[in-house]
Amino acid sequence: MKGVALFLIVLSGAWLQAPSLYSESYKSAGVAIYDISEGRFLYRKGLQTRRAPASTIKVLTALTAHHYAKDKFDSWVTVSKHAASAEPTKAYLKPGEKFKLRDAVAMTLVASCNDAARVVAEAVSGSEGSFAGDMQKLADFYGMTRTKVTNASGLPLPKGMVITPEDSITLILKLRENPILKKMIAQRSATMVSSAGRKITKSNHNRLMREGFSYPVLGKTGFTRLARHCFLSWCDYGDRKVAISILGGPNSSSLWADLRKAYRQHMKSRAPYLPVFMRKGGISVSTLQSKLSAKGFPVSGESNYGAKTREAVKAYQRSKGLAVDGIIGPQTWGMLGR
Repeated sequence: MKGVALFLIVLSGAWLQAPSLYSESYKSAGVAIYDISEGRFLYRKGLQTRRAPASTIKVLTALTAHHYAKDKFDSWVTVSKHAASAEPTKAYLKPGEKFKLRDAVAMTLVASCNDAARVVAEAVSGSEGSFAGDMQKLADFYGMTRTKVTNASGLPLPKGMVITPEDSITLILKLRENPILKKMIAQRSATMVSSAGRKITKSNHNRLMREGFSYPVLGKTGFTRLARHCFLSWCDYGDRKVAISILGGPNSSSLWADLRKAYRQHMKSRAPYLPVFMRKGGISVSTLQSKLSAKGFPVSGESNYGAKTREAVKAYQRSKGLAVDGIIGPQTWGMLGR
């Protein structure tokens, strides 16, 4: 996600009446709204400000487990005293019980159970501390350079765990790209069955899913007194693909109400994005893509000015020593159009 050009939506009468997600009550929160298809931010506030992630970090917990141990997902793992002693929210697992690793990952993602997160950490890396190190390595690999990880659950101890709205968008999009974990987080509940037959079922914390919201929003909640109310989410619906991250929302009721309003606003179909220079100059996306292809930077499978086209433009700009922003302006077109 690093290097992605940032855009502020132009203020208009409609924008001034926008959902309260953009209001003064969120002045201390971090907010990012990202158009996945076009590869650009529609709105951002405090994009690079480090904030406590609370349980939203469990997205990285699940991704780390899949990255390092996906071939062991169907193995039995044992609950330790350390895992069982985790603070609520929890599944109330008992020391010595055995569960499938896959089910512990699902319980971590869906129901945000801290004891399940510790079971995952110990099963994958031997200890929660070692697992936090593996989480950090994966975050660094993803380019989440302003994220610091100290545990698998998002609890405030050990101190120092932080993430930014930009990094959190990167994180939730990585989950979106993972078919196994994506299927898990889309479950309305998670169930763990021990080797002795004890069954534990917990509901998904995603209220938009539970209440039958009009758009299929998938995501991960988080709350601590330090982090306040957090939610990392995305929605694919028709031709619209949007991700929203909120870190430090003021309260639970307004969080869900404002998310509903924001998704209703941004999931509506609208004219595809086109740089101002191209729009004013009458330059079509197909013409641009033909020029890029002729210069050795082909774009396939995309008819709009989306993420693939933007990346091709950036690669061309980089090759010519131009400012790299992925946007066609007079200087880039002046060289590309020759």
